Amino acid sequence: MPVPASLEEFVIRWDAFRAGLGFEEITDTLGIEPHACDGASLAMRMPLAARLRQAGGMFAATALFGAADVTGTFLAMQVVEPGHFPLAVQSNLNFIDNSRVGPAIATARIVRAGRTIVVASVDVADAGGKVLATSTFTYVPKPSAGRGQDIGERLLEGAPTGQE
Repeated sequence: MPVPASLEEFVIRWDAFRAGLGFEEITDTLGIEPHACDGASLAMRMPLAARLRQAGGMFAATALFGAADVTGTFLAMQVVEPGHFPLAVQSNLNFIDNSRVGPAIATARIVRAGRTIVVASVDVADAGGKVLATSTFTYVPKPSAGRGQDIGERLLEGAPTGQE
């Protein structure tokens, strides 16, 4: 399935994914939401909320890593075959700078998308475009089990997940 080319399509896929989870998870904590896409990359934004700041008032390193991880994983989900989930098996993140200017924008691009491995690069910048972190994630597509597999297949087909 191709990467969404319109923000509307991106939001529909994101909402279907989140509805299919059936529980609160890290995307709720991070407050991540779709920001932009162009058919080759996608970007999510994360607010500079008090719960995501370190003592100096800037983004916590864990929040920046989380934004990169979620964005890279969601992008990889778009390119693996139906019924599979991209399991992260390696990550490398370099913190470049920090900022008190939110939101943070995590932009992911596919470096390689094969049958057995997917590699994504993700840059996280502040609202002014200053790069805060740069990362690479390696994923291995793994078959989803049970209910999650059904939801994943329906998401990829653009059909309702039955979890709305």
